[in-house]
Amino acid sequence: MVAQIANTILRSISRYPWMLAVLLLTGCFGDGKQSTIRPESDSARIIQDVYAMVTWIDVGIFIVVATLLAVAMIKYRAGAQKDIDIPKQVHGNVVVELIWTLVPAILLIFIAVPTWQGIFRAAAPPRAGALQVEAIGHQWWWEFRYPSENIVTANELHVPVNRTVVVKTWSADVIHSIWMPRLAGKIDSLPGKSNEIWFTPEKIGEYLGQCAEFCGTSHANMRFKVIVDSPSDYQTWVDRQSMAPVASSPDAQAGEKLFATKACVACHTITGVAGAVGVIGPNLNDLGSRTTIASGILENTPDNLAAWIQDPQSMKPGALMILPMEVNPSEAAQLAAFLTSEPGAAAPAPAVPAPAVPAPPTAGSDVSAQDIIGAKGCTICHAIPGFPAPAAEIGPALAGLMSRDTIAGGAIQNTEDNLRAWLKNPPGMKPGTLMLNVGLTDPEIDTLIDFLKTLE
Repeated sequence: MVAQIANTILRSISRYPWMLAVLLLTGCFGDGKQSTIRPESDSARIIQDVYAMVTWIDVGIFIVVATLLAVAMIKYRAGAQKDIDIPKQVHGNVVVELIWTLVPAILLIFIAVPTWQGIFRAAAPPRAGALQVEAIGHQWWWEFRYPSENIVTANELHVPVNRTVVVKTWSADVIHSIWMPRLAGKIDSLPGKSNEIWFTPEKIGEYLGQCAEFCGTSHANMRFKVIVDSPSDYQTWVDRQSMAPVASSPDAQAGEKLFATKACVACHTITGVAGAVGVIGPNLNDLGSRTTIASGILENTPDNLAAWIQDPQSMKPGALMILPMEVNPSEAAQLAAFLTSEPGAAAPAPAVPAPAVPAPPTAGSDVSAQDIIGAKGCTICHAIPGFPAPAAEIGPALAGLMSRDTIAGGAIQNTEDNLRAWLKNPPGMKPGTLMLNVGLTDPEIDTLIDFLKTLE
C-alpha cells in the first residue's frame, strides 16, 4: 500500500512538476503563523538576514553548477559525438584546483562573518528598559513569571509592543526547548541551568510558540501563545492578574467551594482564594481571559473547560493533571463557571467565605489521619496504602516511610523532629521543592506521624 501511494505521488510529480513547487512553497509560506521567514521582531530578523544571505549564495552556486552541468550534458551527449572530438584528457590542472578550493573558501568567509555577528548579537540581549520574564518548562505546559510585576501565569505570554523582552528559561523536569518562530530563535530549557533569549516585538498580535525538544508523551501538545499588546492593553492585563475572581453567579459560587473541597488548591494558585497556593499545576489567575486551555490545544470555552476538568488524560495523553475525587458533569460546569469568572478589585481574601473543612484536631480530638489526608489532598501526589492510587505519582510513595534513612529526596535525615519540621514547612527546609505547605497544625502533624508509623 505504501509503495503504491509513493508511486502515485512520483508519477503525478513527473507529469505535473509544478505540484512539487507548490508543495515546497506551502511549507515556506502557508498561513505564516509559525514561519521563520516572516519575522516580527529584531531578534528574529537577525536570524532571517543570515538565512537569506546564505540562501542567495546557495542559489548562485546552484545556478553556476546547474548551468555547467547542462552545457556538459548537451555538448557531450552521445548523439553529438560524431561532430565533436573527444576532449583532451588531463590528469591534473593547478588553475582549476585552485579555483575550486579558493572560491568555496571565500564563500565560506562571506557566510561565516555575518553568522558570527548574528550569533554575538543574539547572545547579548539589550538590558536597559527590558521586560524580564522567566519561562519554566513542565511536562507538558509552560509557566511564565514576571518578577518585576509579581505575576505568575501559564501558556500565554503577554508582552508590550516595541519593548525588549528578555526570557530566562529553565526546566522543572526534563529537557524542553522554547521556540517562538516569528519572534526569536529556539533555546533549550534545562533542569538546573538557565538560558536566555530576547526579542523586541514590532507588531501587535498573537504568535505561536511550542516546545522544540522531544520531552515525552505530549511533547507535540506543549504549545503556547505570545500575545503582543499595546502598552495600555498590557497594563490592563497586568492589573487583572492581581485581582481575585468574583463568583457572581450561583454556579460560580458553587464552583468556588468545589475548588477547595475537590483539592484543586493543592496544585493550583488563584489570587484571593483561600488555600489556593499550589505550584504543581498552572497558575489559574484570570483564566477566563486566556484564549486556550491545556497548553494551547483547546479553545477556551465553558464546554471545553468542563470536559478538560472531567477527563484531562483523554484530551491530552500523559497529562499530569489528576482528579483525587470524582467530578460529575454538573460539578465540572460549576468549576468552569468559577474559573472563568471576571476578576474584581484586588483583594487578599476570597469574594465568598471559604468552604468548610474538617476542624484542626486538638488534644484528644478524634479527627483521624484519614480525614486529614483527605482534606489536605495528600493523595493527589502520594501513593498511600488504604487510599486510591493517584493518577500520577508526583511525590514518593509513603509505604515504609519511617524505616527510611532520609526524607525529602535524601536531603534530610529521617528523624521524628525532622519529619515534623518537614511536614510543617517543606519549602523552608528544601527551597524549590514541589511539596506544599498545606497549613498543617502541630496536632495534625502528630496524628499524621502516628499514622505513618503504621505503614509497612
